[in-house]
Amino acid sequence: MKKKVTISNLLKIIVYLRFLPGIIVSIKNWPSFVLYYIGIKDGKFECIFRSGTSIIMNDNIGAATIAVIFIKKDYGDVPANSIIIDIGANIGAYAIFAAKKGNKVYAFEPMAENFTLLQNNITKNNLNSAIIPYHLAVTGKKEQRHLYLGGSPFHSLYPVQESPFNALYENKTQVKQNTMTINCVSLEDIFVENNIDTCSILKIDCEGAEYEILYNLPDQYFKKIKEIRLEYHNHVSDPKNSGQALKQFLESKGFSTVKYKASSSFQGDAWFKSTP
Repeated sequence: MKKKVTISNLLKIIVYLRFLPGIIVSIKNWPSFVLYYIGIKDGKFECIFRSGTSIIMNDNIGAATIAVIFIKKDYGDVPANSIIIDIGANIGAYAIFAAKKGNKVYAFEPMAENFTLLQNNITKNNLNSAIIPYHLAVTGKKEQRHLYLGGSPFHSLYPVQESPFNALYENKTQVKQNTMTINCVSLEDIFVENNIDTCSILKIDCEGAEYEILYNLPDQYFKKIKEIRLEYHNHVSDPKNSGQALKQFLESKGFSTVKYKASSSFQGDAWFKSTP
């Protein structure tokens, strides 16, 4: 579907121009990719990299995800021969980015549509032996929960009144959300059930569930994690569920802060590295 060029789109074009050289160098079909990235086009699209990597997406949010990981590198580079836990794998962009470096990736994605694309993209890139996909959410414990649907990427384990996307809605009481039942595991379960002794990078982008995931992890498992790279989402309804509170918590668990950058009032990027 094509969208009209609006003032908002034009402003996006101006802001995103600085990423254009990186897009051109990295992506073979970059003219089409740019139209999806700035929101002029939407729908299914296959992003073909000059390296031979290929990622299929269902909407233009996928283009933004690809740009964040491959072009802007908001999650950084990945050292070779690493074990990666990818919580909130979405369509597999980060998992593929990491696996192409010769790493093992355990990828978790609860949304059925995204999980199907994740599986397809893994197979398309011949990474079935490198990426292990799980159709599961990661939370504070093993259980079944409702996933509140809000249009990708705003699916959350929390209703809009409690979610980090609260700020996007003026009249929160009238927001109607569909839900789906999903199966969940804890981060401890991931370590135990996959016999993971050391996690080189724990990547988290799970729309607000990062707090219950990390706050409920027993202390001994923090010692197994070398780096945590995440997108944090501030919960308006609970001050302990904020980027700053999480930063203080992880520092108390022996991590140093490598990066802490707010993107807006309700979300940002943060990296933490274990200290000897």
